[in-house]
Amino acid sequence: MKKKKKKRRLKIGRLFLLLLFLAVTSLAFVKMLDVKIRSIIITGNDVLTDQEIIEIADLEDYPSFLKTISYTVRKKILKNNYVSNVKVSKGLLRIKIDITEKKVLYIDGKTGSKVTKDGSINDEKIVCAPFLTSDIPSDKKSSFLKAMDKIDDDILCQISEIKYDPNEIDSDRYLAYMNDGNSVYLTVNKFKKINKYNTILENVGKQNGTLYLDYGDYFEVK
Repeated sequence: MKKKKKKRRLKIGRLFLLLLFLAVTSLAFVKMLDVKIRSIIITGNDVLTDQEIIEIADLEDYPSFLKTISYTVRKKILKNNYVSNVKVSKGLLRIKIDITEKKVLYIDGKTGSKVTKDGSINDEKIVCAPFLTSDIPSDKKSSFLKAMDKIDDDILCQISEIKYDPNEIDSDRYLAYMNDGNSVYLTVNKFKKINKYNTILENVGKQNGTLYLDYGDYFEVK
């Protein structure tokens, strides 16, 4: 009889320890689910602010780290019109978001639409891009977009306006008005030259005029 009681006590003790272990493990798991994201690192964005991306991804309250799924975050951000691609990765209570934005090539002077090589965006957001102040023949629109895409972002920010300005020699000629008061003539196959605008100005000095990058590559003082 004593041996049977001892065995029963051992079984009850083991069962109690097992239940206690399961309870502690379950409690620890529940607590882990509630551990929030500690930091959000965002890179690659220019048009969109960090706060805007956090709100788009529904991360403004720094939710549970374990419940936050990278795929879901990526899917939400990709819905934004300015985002062409995004990579989302998770570390130790940290989430990293690497954004690739669509490049705004110009703003339509008539409609205010922001034009990218993939289409247009209609909203009130302020972006750094020149205004297109003239119509462009439909058969030249594609080559114009490709040429604009070759201009560096920082130079695009220095152009206030651009217009189609053909002459007798070249029907693919454009005139860009710079923020500093200068003007630049370009042909569609030489748009990339304007990326050296700041270097050219260093040689010209502090004087306003017109830079001809269509033919001759020279600066004419006003």
